[in-house]
Amino acid sequence: GKDNVRFLRVNRDSSRHEVKEVRGRMLLEGDFEKSYTQGDNSTIVATDTQKNTLLVLSKKYPVEPIEGWAFLVAKDLMSRHSHVSTVHLKLEEFPWDRIKMEGKEHNHAFQRSVSGIRVCNLKISKTGKPSFYSGFKDLEVMKSTQSGFENFVRDEYTSLPETKDRVFCTKMKCKYTFNRLEGVDFTKIYERVKQIAVETFAGNPQAGTYSPSVQQTLYMAGEKALQEIPELETIFFSLPNVHFYPVDFKNWKTNLENKNEVFQTYDGPNGLIQAKIVRQAKSKL
Repeated sequence: GKDNVRFLRVNRDSSRHEVKEVRGRMLLEGDFEKSYTQGDNSTIVATDTQKNTLLVLSKKYPVEPIEGWAFLVAKDLMSRHSHVSTVHLKLEEFPWDRIKMEGKEHNHAFQRSVSGIRVCNLKISKTGKPSFYSGFKDLEVMKSTQSGFENFVRDEYTSLPETKDRVFCTKMKCKYTFNRLEGVDFTKIYERVKQIAVETFAGNPQAGTYSPSVQQTLYMAGEKALQEIPELETIFFSLPNVHFYPVDFKNWKTNLENKNEVFQTYDGPNGLIQAKIVRQAKSKL
């Protein structure tokens, strides 16, 4: 296979350009045994050819959405190489936002977005059902209050203090699967899942929503996504803790009181909370 194939696709169909920056990884399965056992390379699709395939097909087929493009790439490659039985594709889209000037969006100038990286992963064979998921990663969010962690197990090794008010920061990773693939608006679903995750995390704009644990926030986001988006079958979240610890001014010769205003960024061991929420099967009478 070929990894870390990164390209920029610019759509110039009008004066308002559209851009897509994508990184891809391709792995192939098929009749390659003799290249390993006999040193016979006659069936190998060179990794450089695989790189070129991704570049050429970004011109031949529409890259939006990346999910649809992944299927087109896999089918195109297998149609040209009969001995390739299975294609694995991992795609990551790095978003760019339009620059605004005087309240107007620029036609062809962009700035790097911080709204996370869109991902999709496809394994498809000439026979059999494809294995496929979409999602996003590296969506970093923070709230400065309305989060706590109490009433957890305390044993002889526990040192973590309980708290009713802490900074909650995480870098969201999400993967979701579908119960059908025909007629699915992948981009609309991607945007809605991301919106649900962020809004569940934040809560009401004025008061917010209290989070007693990362676990509950994760579950509430996944549950709401399955309730609102009927095409989803499962949804997985990974929420690592990004820690900010309150500075204790009492350790120094100062009369200052830290009312959860000054925190030290911590880049050591961190909590990692993960779960997959599955749609409940409908009972049959």
